[in-house]
Amino acid sequence: MPPTKGVSAIICVHSSQRWQAMHEAVRSIRDQTEPVTEIIVVVDHNPILQARLEAALPDVKIIPNAEERGLSGARNTGIANANGALLLFLDDDAALEKDWLRKISEHFRYGHILGVTSRIVPSWEGARPPWFPDEFLWAIGCTYQGMKPGRVRNLIGASMCISRTVFETVGGFHHSLGRAATGLPMGCEETELCIRAGRAFPDGEFRFDDAPSTAHLVGGERLTLRYFLRRCFAEGSSKAVLAALATSAHALADERRYALRTLPRGVLRGLGDALRGDVTGIFRATAIVSGFTATALGYLTGKHALRARPSISKLSPLESERAP
Repeated sequence: MPPTKGVSAIICVHSSQRWQAMHEAVRSIRDQTEPVTEIIVVVDHNPILQARLEAALPDVKIIPNAEERGLSGARNTGIANANGALLLFLDDDAALEKDWLRKISEHFRYGHILGVTSRIVPSWEGARPPWFPDEFLWAIGCTYQGMKPGRVRNLIGASMCISRTVFETVGGFHHSLGRAATGLPMGCEETELCIRAGRAFPDGEFRFDDAPSTAHLVGGERLTLRYFLRRCFAEGSSKAVLAALATSAHALADERRYALRTLPRGVLRGLGDALRGDVTGIFRATAIVSGFTATALGYLTGKHALRARPSISKLSPLESERAP
């Protein structure tokens, strides 16, 4: 099968608040120079939204989430209903550049490539807060300062393409991770999946290609310091669950390098900007320290919560179906 054929695009939605952005996401897939086989929109337990989408997008496969509420269950439902050899996952508030799929699919000509993510740039709905550091762009689902092209441990879920073989071998996304409509904005479901796949395919590789780009909408609700700290705390809590699921001393190796190398450099950069006359550099340096502190507190809180409840299952839903 040619690498640019047999691609299923999966978008997960839960609310009509991103109605216009979701249509932009679908349009960006339709406008690809290399067409996809199908577009699947998974609706997360919202029958009214599902009916509205069915009327508005008659040529798109609209299906309800058949698993637990949340992003992981919705993605697993999309996987179960997809026919493509490659699965393209796109957030409902992201949009691909026109040549994205052609550039990304080139990687899959090499049999050891398991998945690829692109450069993801913020599309600010309003002015970017001057205090927001590039080192924390991951908090809004974008490529952050310090992320280098080439082999990576894990992909960024806002825009990624993964071989179906990965899911057939290791199962789907874990319900203990992934965002839901309510509660903390948890994450790390892609990281846990990629770590699991890396063990199953020791010669396999996930890659970050910074040539193609994806625009990720950053709504006004994400431009506040309160959201920033809440998202960092949730990420720390997610890392605690990830560490429990991965059960490996190396599971958080990337996070340790990030904390010991990338963040100190960011603080120094911010202070240097301030010394050169950009007073907002002090705010960025302070935000880096505050974000790291919130993440660390989230991690410690998550570890304490895990000790207080029964151990979580190491199997993803699709794995559980195959377990003896």
